[in-house]
Amino acid sequence: MQNRRISYKRIFGAALLLILAIFLFDSLRRSAAKRGNNSSQNNLIVSTEDQPAETTISEDISDEELPEDDSYQKAEIDEKQFRKITKSKGEMGVGELVLINKDYSYKFQDISSVLVKVVSNMQDRTYKLSYNTHEVQKAMMEPFNNMMKDFYQLYNSKDVTIVSSHVPYADQNKLYQAPANPEILASDNEMAAGYTEHHSGYAVDFKLVSDSGNISLFDGTGDYSWINENCYKYGFIQRYPEGKENVTGVKANPAHFRYVGVPHSYIMHDNGFTLEEYLNDLKKYTFGYDKIEYSVFGYDYEIYYVPVEGESTIVPVPVGESYSVSGNNYDGFIVTVCRPSEEISSESPVTTAVTTAVVTQ
Repeated sequence: MQNRRISYKRIFGAALLLILAIFLFDSLRRSAAKRGNNSSQNNLIVSTEDQPAETTISEDISDEELPEDDSYQKAEIDEKQFRKITKSKGEMGVGELVLINKDYSYKFQDISSVLVKVVSNMQDRTYKLSYNTHEVQKAMMEPFNNMMKDFYQLYNSKDVTIVSSHVPYADQNKLYQAPANPEILASDNEMAAGYTEHHSGYAVDFKLVSDSGNISLFDGTGDYSWINENCYKYGFIQRYPEGKENVTGVKANPAHFRYVGVPHSYIMHDNGFTLEEYLNDLKKYTFGYDKIEYSVFGYDYEIYYVPVEGESTIVPVPVGESYSVSGNNYDGFIVTVCRPSEEISSESPVTTAVTTAVVTQ
């Protein structure tokens, strides 16, 4: 048999041609992929022009940061059903729903005419006061008395004591010692002057003081948990609940209660909202587009939001209906309409003052 001589030149040439073929194929593949990507980007640009894309807005984004094409378009006002009232920008800081926290300071409107001394308006002496000088907003006095009366009838205890109520700026400024690290303020219960709810007159803090003079913290446990669990029925909320510190910016405080009025307290309770979360959610119910409808204890409520327009804002209110208007203290007003329900409910387990402060005009 004749042996064949292996040609290394041919093998080397074939290998070189194979390598060149692979390189050429890879180059063509990369070029095609690049053209495909460019084509996909062009299609995306076209699609955003042809149809609106869904937009998710973070809760942390303020109205000023929204793009112009997402700006609010005010709905037409039907003057047969609504009349127009004018609210100044400063009036955003007035009302039961004003937000006061480390980001939004109180505007210090003159509320002297609506503050009342608690000692002069107590009923049945079912709670105590640390000082006879305590003052609160008149609107919260009756519901607060009802709540404490019902608590006393259940547990025969008068130990709940108001230790803080309305606090003027100068008094809070004396109490507050600014921390060396400003970030501490975000998680500390002691707020700087101008940034505490107590300026509004809608907030109270509790301690427990026995008839013998023993003082202890109000921690919302035992018999006293009834107050924390049922305060919403009287228009109050536990302002700084546990687990919401990242929302309120304040440590959980079961002894601090804030009056927001019915039905807002019910809606917040039903949804587990803090005041921050509720006011943010209310923006979905802008006048002319949507509204909240809520019924409780023989009253039907409608709630809608009106964004601020500048130095003055036209707020539509229903003709011939009872309503209240509260600012949120940062970007708008909330209108609460109240009317008797056709079916009067008798389900209330407590004596309540169910309506918010309303006017009929």
